[in-house]
Amino acid sequence: MALPDTPQQQLEWEARQRPRAAVAAAVAGVLIFGGQLLRGLLFQDPPRALLLDALERVQAPGGVGGLPSAQLALQEYLDDRAVSFLATAVAEGVGYFAVAYALTFLAAATRARRAVPRLMMYLPAIGGVLMGVVTVVGAFGALADAREFLDGPRTIDDAATGPGTFTVLGQVLLLPGGLALVAAYFLVSLNAMRAGLLTRFLGILGVIVGALVIIRIGPLPVVPAFWLLSLAVLFAGRRRGGDLPAWRTGRAEPWPTTQQAAAARAEQARASGDEPEPEPEQEPVAAGALPASDKRKRKRRR
Repeated sequence: MALPDTPQQQLEWEARQRPRAAVAAAVAGVLIFGGQLLRGLLFQDPPRALLLDALERVQAPGGVGGLPSAQLALQEYLDDRAVSFLATAVAEGVGYFAVAYALTFLAAATRARRAVPRLMMYLPAIGGVLMGVVTVVGAFGALADAREFLDGPRTIDDAATGPGTFTVLGQVLLLPGGLALVAAYFLVSLNAMRAGLLTRFLGILGVIVGALVIIRIGPLPVVPAFWLLSLAVLFAGRRRGGDLPAWRTGRAEPWPTTQQAAAARAEQARASGDEPEPEPEQEPVAAGALPASDKRKRKRRR
């Protein structure tokens, strides 16, 4: 990706792209959260195979391969809700495509301000697109497996034939897609924070969101959705307090270290005349003599 030659050209390019990136980040947050929420509501009480029924089948005389599979009720349940199941998966998949666009824009803005690994420019697209494909293909594969099972003899042997092509494809792409998206969240958030394009809070939270791609905490992606919506507000220029300096200058505006922040506060205090007065120096005391304060204390005791 070619970079503009001057900071002014970079700012002009960003001015054209920021509205699209803001929409992409907002769409990503809403669709990923909404898709998983609706799927959880639609399938909150699916039928389950009971352990007692499975034990009775094992103890039955003769082979059990020709008996009806305990998965029949679950596959019928999924097939009856095929449209809803596929719609939520498509919504979530489009959300991941939008994540790819938003993170790629942030990566490009960061690269224009500081040196970053070249791979960082491609990881958002690779991870976001692969995760979107995995979500849609995996759902389609699950529905295809259910329909194939229901069209067959519906026996235990039929249920043990293994997943179909689409399900296997989704399983194969899940690991590289997930790792690429984790790396994209981590590298883009960290470098954007160091360039001054993200606040410290959003930068650290973006790294955490990357970890949550693999380590799921809770049934819903609340933290990723919050981060993406916050990113949309930032891209749209609606942040409270206005744009960060790096978005206005087109150059890196690193956040000050703790020592630099303390020095800046001290300088501001001196400039405003609020600098605390130095403590008065004590008079030197001869060897063996008591300070004046100690003499006064002894007189009071007498």
